[in-house]
Amino acid sequence: MLHLSLPENNNQLSAALLIFYILLFFWILKRWKFFSNSGITTTQLWLLFSCKLIIGFGLTWVYTAHYTNRLEADIFKYFDDSEIMYNALFANPIDFFKMLFGYGNDNEYFLSNYYVEMNNWDRVYESSTYNDSRTIIRFNAIIRLFSGGNFHIHTLFFTALSMIGFTSIFKSFKDFFNNKKGALIIVVFLIPSVIFWSSGALKESILIFGMGILIYSLKQLTEQKINIKLLILFILSFILLFFIKFYVLVAMLPCLIGYFISVKFQMKHPLIVYSSVVVFFSISAFNSKEIPPHFDFVETLVTKQKNFIRLAEVTESGSRFELTKLEPTFLGIATAMPEALANCFIRPLITKGNQFIFLPSIIENTLLIVLICLSFFSRLKRKVKLTTETKNMFWFSVFFTLILFTIIGLTTPVSGALVRYKIPALPFLGIAILTFLNTDYLIEKIPFLKFLK
Repeated sequence: MLHLSLPENNNQLSAALLIFYILLFFWILKRWKFFSNSGITTTQLWLLFSCKLIIGFGLTWVYTAHYTNRLEADIFKYFDDSEIMYNALFANPIDFFKMLFGYGNDNEYFLSNYYVEMNNWDRVYESSTYNDSRTIIRFNAIIRLFSGGNFHIHTLFFTALSMIGFTSIFKSFKDFFNNKKGALIIVVFLIPSVIFWSSGALKESILIFGMGILIYSLKQLTEQKINIKLLILFILSFILLFFIKFYVLVAMLPCLIGYFISVKFQMKHPLIVYSSVVVFFSISAFNSKEIPPHFDFVETLVTKQKNFIRLAEVTESGSRFELTKLEPTFLGIATAMPEALANCFIRPLITKGNQFIFLPSIIENTLLIVLICLSFFSRLKRKVKLTTETKNMFWFSVFFTLILFTIIGLTTPVSGALVRYKIPALPFLGIAILTFLNTDYLIEKIPFLKFLK
């Protein structure tokens, strides 16, 4: 490997290594069967990846030029902390692997020798859920084995992971949109906030990777005999989601179970299955403190909101808004849910002082709401008979979007964070919209939109 002897200040060698990895991944996009049989042409894959890579490098420039405090920049702070772990590989390899795998590393020795030099190993406000910042630090430490400390190579690797994730999602749903593949590419890969936040060295890139592999492997497992390789992929991606964004896994789990039951038992009414599973999980959540391992989900939700509100006040976030304080009761959560969903669909709002910075998000939300309305009216106008498989896919997307939006909306009092946190759901919201949207009618009225086919 090219890792140990690369000096971080050797710009020419570092740039050559970056170019090598870029060319290598373009070659992988053409030669790896996973991509070549995805239903997306090689040219389209190259264009999509190029777009993501340009945005990723642009994101690095924005953080470098306009956010000079690296300690507060998500794109750099985990990268900087990973250097402490990476250096341990040469000074004390056993310590490196203990930190990497999280075995025997939570003690005073590691605190005084390593964690005290990191700024993000521990959270400002600790909670009962896993600290996902440690996962990103570990990922960056692994990539340093290949990057020689070149941050742009980290951007490339994270972007490549998200490209695999998006392609997995596309492959999982492509059979339901044979006459709308162009539109499916757009809703999966090119929703502006999604491509922006998943094209850099951020948690979202790994999150999309884990989600895509999880859904793709489950779909393959339900459609064929048990395959050890697919089963391992499913388990590993499940574990990855647990350690990278636990609440996203919580939102997806009922949908995964609903999908599995509907397919395996050939249920003709998937809506009933998904509704039943969600009701079961909701009841379990409100009684979770009585069920081993006695994890109090409701109290965790309330604490998460309190911590986020406190953090927004301390940092004087410019996009902070008032959020209904949660009460740890069924009525308290239920009464706050409509507001939570509304916030995810309509915020950020047009207010004095934030029109420019949030204009892209405002336009995106407006377009999504318009498309939801068009899809709804298309459904009323055209009595489209959906197959059971398509219904299953539709309700998976709807329930995942609503559950994730609810969790985020209940706990997030900052518009800027809301825009970012909801991106895992947006491709699925787009898929749900596309199910009934009459793209043929749109193409007929606006010929320019023929790329939707």
